[in-house]
Amino acid sequence: MSVEPSDDARLDPTAERVAEFVSAEIGPPATAKSGEKEFVRRLARFRQVQRNRKRFTLGVAVASALVIVGLAGSRLRNNAPSTAVLSYRVDDREPPAGGYILASQTTDALLAFSDGSRVRMAPRASGRVIEVNHRGAKFALDDGKLAVDIIHRPRAQWTFEAGPFRVSVHGTSFTIAWNPVEAVFEARLASGAISVASPVAGPEIQLRAGQTLRVSLRDQSSALGTMSSPDGPSAAERPPIAPAASGPSESPRWPHRGWMSTLSDNKAADVVTDAERRGLSTVLERADSEDLWALANAARYAGRYSLAGQALSAHRRRFPSSDRSREAAFLLGRLHDGDPNGPGDALRWYDRYLDEAHDGVGVSDALGRKMTLLQRWNRRTEALIVARDYVRRFPRGTYAIAARALIRSSIAGQ
Repeated sequence: MSVEPSDDARLDPTAERVAEFVSAEIGPPATAKSGEKEFVRRLARFRQVQRNRKRFTLGVAVASALVIVGLAGSRLRNNAPSTAVLSYRVDDREPPAGGYILASQTTDALLAFSDGSRVRMAPRASGRVIEVNHRGAKFALDDGKLAVDIIHRPRAQWTFEAGPFRVSVHGTSFTIAWNPVEAVFEARLASGAISVASPVAGPEIQLRAGQTLRVSLRDQSSALGTMSSPDGPSAAERPPIAPAASGPSESPRWPHRGWMSTLSDNKAADVVTDAERRGLSTVLERADSEDLWALANAARYAGRYSLAGQALSAHRRRFPSSDRSREAAFLLGRLHDGDPNGPGDALRWYDRYLDEAHDGVGVSDALGRKMTLLQRWNRRTEALIVARDYVRRFPRGTYAIAARALIRSSIAGQ
């Protein structure tokens, strides 16, 4: 009987089991005969070859499995969305602490995000970057107009708040505007898709490319339209604004000019030009409430801030009991918000508005602006008082996160 130990040797399964039994049961080599010793050695070598083969085969299988798992994991990692948090710069500079941004009186402010998305704030617009994460950002527009261009990415999440309105973005280009005094929200969608949560319309409003939306909280009305040009809808596509009730000091001889409709068609300069043609002193003393109010806002939008202040002051003097007179106090505070010599005038107007408006639409904005203004001028003790008042009255308001941060920092500094 001969058993060769080569790698190619193969035994019948039955013979292999017999050989293993003999190898296990045979006596110690010292008492075995010479032939039996050789037989046992050959059996031992054969079994070692078989064990080596099994180990090699198992090793190859395990290594192959590890390679496959590694390749699959690499592919999953390559296909997985990036978890890096986005960053952004404001006019190519580091963003301000707290994310609050106030565009200058004459130029835009550009927010450039690391994924290529851009948010352009119109002159004198103000707002805050509330949150930035790996999927997108959350921005709160306090006042003014934004032009937004969001880069489409899988699972991206961008949200823009404007007063009580919330805009969810799905990769698109659009503009939104919020006037807290008039309580009017506008959106114009150039491309892509957005959805707008409105306190007036109920369910979210879905906008398609080329559509516009205008919502008035004061009138409790909303209207969808289509863009007649890249600049936005025409006056015919917008609902008319009902004239305010005439006050006792309005002159019946004033020929109503309909400037509010002109202003709604983004023609602020035309309103100012018409007022100058008729004589500014005459307009300030004789115009009805609606035309005078339109002139004040047209002057703001056109950058004629001195004229805007005159028109707002004239409205307060001539129509002291009207809602717009109270709102004029808020706008006068806005006009002085960026005074380089200090916040005194702005704070006085904000306080006057808060005294007169009670629970008006702009109270949250007035408190928030007052808190921000006090922080900006390092009057932290006063800012902290306003912050606590804000959190108590508006726990989910636009400035609530900033107010809580100020409160926490004061506690940590104690």
